Amino acid sequence: MTDINPIAGSQRTALESAAKPARQSTDEQAPARTGDRVELSENARLLSKLKELPEIREGLVNSVKAQILAGNYDTPERFDTAINALIDDLNE
Repeated sequence: MTDINPIAGSQRTALESAAKPARQSTDEQAPARTGDRVELSENARLLSKLKELPEIREGLVNSVKAQILAGNYDTPERFDTAINALIDDLNE
């Protein structure tokens, strides 16, 4: 009589074992997500603030530049106004 192993059962050949990856149990799976999170860099925060600034008034800028070049902008009254505004900002 010949010795033949039975074909039934859950035995897998070495070829079948190599071809099919083993399933992970639920304990080995990635942890469940608790929620999404967003982190902004400091540069992103600054860019966001820049977008909130008002538009540049080109006419006013050009006028002030012309006055500075002509030597008419730096007056004692303007210095006093700028210093007072700076002090008010620091006191807030």
